[in-house]
Amino acid sequence: MEIEYKTIENKNYFARFKTEFFSPVIVVTIISLISYKLTDLNFTLYIILGYSIVWAIITHFMVRNSINRIEINNGNILIQGKEIDTDWSESDKIENTSIRIKSQGFGRGNVEYYLKIYLSESNHIINKRKEWDYNDLIKIYNHISNDKYKNENKNLLEKMKLKAKGYSSFEIAFGKNNK
Repeated sequence: MEIEYKTIENKNYFARFKTEFFSPVIVVTIISLISYKLTDLNFTLYIILGYSIVWAIITHFMVRNSINRIEINNGNILIQGKEIDTDWSESDKIENTSIRIKSQGFGRGNVEYYLKIYLSESNHIINKRKEWDYNDLIKIYNHISNDKYKNENKNLLEKMKLKAKGYSSFEIAFGKNNK
């Protein structure tokens, strides 16, 4: 039995870089230009340029690796992705694999969930940039999960199921998910 899961949209390296890089740089540029009246133009331009270079390096390391497809077939798992724009794939037996659900806050009242898959030689993070459907993440978790992290993941799995049903993080946190 072969089961395949894919990202919602498959972006190349430059598209991933643009989405992560330009918004913060524009905000810093606007703030720096507003504060231009307090300093001189050269200082403001150096601040903008320095921040842009540092943020470009950080963004490169954040978006260089992307997982596009996970295939579960006859007790094996195949993970395929891209590093910059070079395709790669890695496979292992499911019994040698463990999985954990993690959460990350993105501002006030917004929590997103992702999976961390531990293969025998490496580990991979899925949905760190919110590019996977939560229903697929739950199915992947149910296929791979073993009893190793069951108690730790139980609460996060319930929250992820509510998120898949369309509830916001605010509704989940304050128990307003009794629609």
